Amino acid sequence: MKTQINPNMAKICTTRPLNAEQINEYHKKGYVIIRNFFDREEIEPIRKACEADPSINGAQTTVNDKAGGYFKVTLWSELGDTLLGVMPRTARMIDAVETLLGGMECYHWHSKIVRKLTNDGQLHFHQDYATWYEDGCLFPYHVTCTIAIDKSDKGNGCVKMVPGSHNLGRIHRVRIGDTKDTHCPDPFRIEKALEKLGIDYCEMEPGDAMFFHSNTLHGSDPNRSDRPRTLMHCSYNAVFNEPIIREGQEHHLYRPLIKLPDSVIKEGKYSSIFDGHIFHEPEVEGKPGAGVFFRRVDSDVNYNK
Repeated sequence: MKTQINPNMAKICTTRPLNAEQINEYHKKGYVIIRNFFDREEIEPIRKACEADPSINGAQTTVNDKAGGYFKVTLWSELGDTLLGVMPRTARMIDAVETLLGGMECYHWHSKIVRKLTNDGQLHFHQDYATWYEDGCLFPYHVTCTIAIDKSDKGNGCVKMVPGSHNLGRIHRVRIGDTKDTHCPDPFRIEKALEKLGIDYCEMEPGDAMFFHSNTLHGSDPNRSDRPRTLMHCSYNAVFNEPIIREGQEHHLYRPLIKLPDSVIKEGKYSSIFDGHIFHEPEVEGKPGAGVFFRRVDSDVNYNK
């Protein structure tokens, strides 16, 4: 396979490149946490905006967990001039992802804000690639960067990773329950994977970032605290791995990334935090919208009841 390099963006380089130890840890464990990847002053505007408008412009999708709880997610693909559009285009993000992809050019797949309030539900262990395979991607050439907007710990439901699980390959998925947002990997295989590999609780401070492989099993517990847990997930795909399925995947097709200097956030070169930002419509049963949470077609799922 020929590695694709984007020569136009090579001129803008990050001031915070990953080091060899961090790269090796990612390939060994399927994820790596980079402390202080963003300064708090770069993150604080998003935290304040989410606090001022908890509905995030009314764009949240309610996602049910398989234990009777729920949490809310806001999704976007368009990268405009708001802070939510600028952050995924910073050099530190793009350079890190392309380094972890072995030098392949990447593009923005989609991004999410997952904000768990007190008593909001859990997220079962899952692999992102399991659904992205159904979206038409032949290879697990995706990397997600999770940025802590506020403190994330065991109390408010930090992300849990299964170290080394990216080596398991794609796990067959089954449906638990009757709705289209409650699919999950084969529970028996998950049980055995946890016995062999264990669980890492990925506690993070605001500005910390975690990069993880699309086959790495991850999830989170309910928020049992009186504090919100706000995470921003920015996912990228290799250009080489653009979906072979076109219909219904228009929002996941390749669009060139315009890389921005790392200084752009501190310099305030964005139009707003998320006012005027283009979000995907909330997804509901029977009206899947982008189909990220409520799936249109899942040929890999056994429809168990």
